[in-house]
Amino acid sequence: MNLGYVSINRHFYWLTSVIFIFIGMAIYLLFRNTNMLLFQWIPKLEYFKNVYIPMEPSIFRSILLFNLPDALWFLSGILFFRFLWFKEYKEQKIYVLCFYFTGFVFEISQLSEKIHGTFDYLDLFFMGIGAFIEGLLYKKYFLKRRIV
Repeated sequence: MNLGYVSINRHFYWLTSVIFIFIGMAIYLLFRNTNMLLFQWIPKLEYFKNVYIPMEPSIFRSILLFNLPDALWFLSGILFFRFLWFKEYKEQKIYVLCFYFTGFVFEISQLSEKIHGTFDYLDLFFMGIGAFIEGLLYKKYFLKRRIV
């Protein structure tokens, strides 16, 4: 196995993980009201109080504001675990599967009044789509090359 190839691919996972989490955060900061419970523990930067971009109600807006950030954060976590255990396939698989399970349980637990947040089946759907596409790309481009 070419060590340069491994290093480039491993860093690709780290970089895309960081990019996806920042895009998810940017959606919240630019398009959502920062008075949400999520932002209560984050010091509010003066700049972001004035940057809020309101959008007209639509299906696209709903998906962009409420489902896409969760999917991006979930995908970021998967990519980060792939980065951490890049060379240890079995451990990587276990941690990624645990991350899938944790994300699923966290979303389902929002059905309870004890957990803050609003359950949304579309969150699970988009998280599942992101995980499915990432898994296909991982198997096609990275796992195949490791075996060869």
